[in-house]
Amino acid sequence: MAPVRGFVERLSTVEGRLLRLEVVVLLSAVILAALVLYGTTRRRSSDKLLRGVMWMAYSLSYVVVSYAVGLIQDGPFRGETFVLWAAALLLIQASAYAAPVHSRREFSQRKKLLLQHILQTALVLWLIVSATGRNASYRAAIWAFWCLNVLKTVAKIVEMIKASIPDQSVKVVAEYMDVEESLAAAAAAGEQQPANPRTMQGYKYIFHGEDTMVPVSHEGDRLARDDMMRQSDGKSVVTIDRVYRWIDDEPGYSGVEKDMAKDFCLAFALFKLLKRRFYGFVPAEAGSQKARDLVCAGLIQPTVTGPDAAFRVVEAELAFLYDEFYTRNVVLVGARTYVCIAAAVAGLTMWTAFFGTLGPGYHRLLIGVRELDRSVTVLIVMITAGLELCQAVAGFSSNWRYVKTVYRCVRDDQPWSNRRRGHLWWKESITPPATRYWDDKVGQYVLLKRFNHRPWNILSWLTLYLVEPRRQGQKRGRRKHLPQEVRRAVLVSLKASYGHLTNGVSTLRRHGLTSQLEWACAFPKLTDQILVWHVVTTRCDWASGRSRRDDGGGDVNRVVARKLSNYCAYLVAFVPEMLPDPSYNAEQMFDTAVQQARDHLDGCRTESGVLQRLQEIEDKERRGAVYERAGSSTVIEKAALLGGLLRAAVDGEERRWQVLAEFWAEFILFLAPSDNVDIHAEMLGAGGEFMTQLWALLSHAGVLERPAGTATPSAPTV
Repeated sequence: MAPVRGFVERLSTVEGRLLRLEVVVLLSAVILAALVLYGTTRRRSSDKLLRGVMWMAYSLSYVVVSYAVGLIQDGPFRGETFVLWAAALLLIQASAYAAPVHSRREFSQRKKLLLQHILQTALVLWLIVSATGRNASYRAAIWAFWCLNVLKTVAKIVEMIKASIPDQSVKVVAEYMDVEESLAAAAAAGEQQPANPRTMQGYKYIFHGEDTMVPVSHEGDRLARDDMMRQSDGKSVVTIDRVYRWIDDEPGYSGVEKDMAKDFCLAFALFKLLKRRFYGFVPAEAGSQKARDLVCAGLIQPTVTGPDAAFRVVEAELAFLYDEFYTRNVVLVGARTYVCIAAAVAGLTMWTAFFGTLGPGYHRLLIGVRELDRSVTVLIVMITAGLELCQAVAGFSSNWRYVKTVYRCVRDDQPWSNRRRGHLWWKESITPPATRYWDDKVGQYVLLKRFNHRPWNILSWLTLYLVEPRRQGQKRGRRKHLPQEVRRAVLVSLKASYGHLTNGVSTLRRHGLTSQLEWACAFPKLTDQILVWHVVTTRCDWASGRSRRDDGGGDVNRVVARKLSNYCAYLVAFVPEMLPDPSYNAEQMFDTAVQQARDHLDGCRTESGVLQRLQEIEDKERRGAVYERAGSSTVIEKAALLGGLLRAAVDGEERRWQVLAEFWAEFILFLAPSDNVDIHAEMLGAGGEFMTQLWALLSHAGVLERPAGTATPSAPTV
């Protein structure tokens, strides 16, 4: 105990407080720097641990910085060296405010942290005024750091004010789309050309410039229509068909570059349309053939950039939507000015680090570890300079700056080579910023593997259930890579149906399986259908004996069926809000299925044991002649019966996987339409979901809801 008591006593001395201050300053700088660098990557992460650590670090940074400022204020640390540390931490903290959030709740909580930062800015100003010392380089760096912090803080205040004001542009776009058909029809009549979704001829979707228009206050009459059409005729309003023509007319660029530019600009136009749904507007193009053509004949087509243009457009569109909800970064100066500021700060910090600490104005501290204060100063200012340069470079790849440049070029009828000053003056290629927006990963869940999982929920108990406890059978695994073959299978299914969705019966009819299997597509709840077909798919996968093979090889149909099946089961288990059934009902059905699996598969510990038990259940069902009462069976009994009928009706494993792959590609599209926009906004901050991409794609095809009615169940035959 004596050594511990002595250590505590040493920490309470002036030397001990100085050492604490130096450690806290370095710790704060490192934490804040990690947050800033994480923010500049602009990646949406689905890793809950990483997101939790980032949020804890962000919240902790304010406490640590406040503690450091308190040590400087309360004690003999009034010299310019310590005030320089405080000003640098304040600037890094202002930069860290732009680090991405992962939920809309976190975004609202940052308003409180911004208020704390404003108070800290005022406190540091008082420290600057009352600081002692005559180090000119330190004094210059202190004022530069503090002023730049004020500039960034003002930008955040402006951002917060703009976020609280209703977005009138959404109403303008909604009103414009009410008359877009009339505008497109008038243009087509004048040009004697029909609408073409591949060239966007006849699609007058707003690309940019809606901020120059005003909402009409007399909706529903001819005057409102004429007013909106008159406003859209102005040069400042640029539509997507004009953008496509401008890109086609740009010389010196390859087809790949032009296709990528078109996809990105189309994504920005579609982002404005999708945003209407989050503000309660019903898209005027819902159910229109023109909207279906846009997706099924325009986006889903082989291009020089590959067959996945539809998802590339949707991913870029959702990136804009993420920025709209979670970042809203406001830049008060142009690109060149921002670069000049960053370069000036970097030069000033270099001067401070080398001349301020080595020049005649430096006065070594008489207490503490020798030269440690000098090392801390050099590290702090170097971190500050490096972060400012990183942020300036990251600003070059801004999606918003790119579309703003394209808009100005199209509006003023200028070629890309004559870009407006201050906008992407450094970029020669017409291609959009080369940024990956999402991880190509999806959640996976296998009921037959996880039904016996019994969570401890220790974290929930320790936090008094602030952390939601896991239910029985809920064991979340790592997200798995989503192969391109899965995406393409879904696109093929969408193009084949042309937006007319069914819950799998079209696949059964196409393969002549209606009389045997259509009853399994007519359950009262879609959650039951998901679980039954998921168990059947898992059984087929395990029976094939190659369930451990990598997804990159093997049968493509098997990969498609298994990935989509496990993903739909994952949604049932962890994100039921994205599915058609009410989330409470879906949770109850999942809990019931887990208990039924435990009852039926009790004692089964291996895949072979589960398969043998399912075969026994199937034989029992056959002997009991329960085909007529399949509706009253459990999920496991229905799945066992369905699996046996599928094997009997479809000869050959290869064709069986083809049926399952086509079924799941069709079924997941049927599940995608939803009016619950909040869950899609929430999951954008948590890394995004594949279901959100399908939901957005169908929204642009005018498919906002699934067709009413399902197939009538019929008695299965052997």
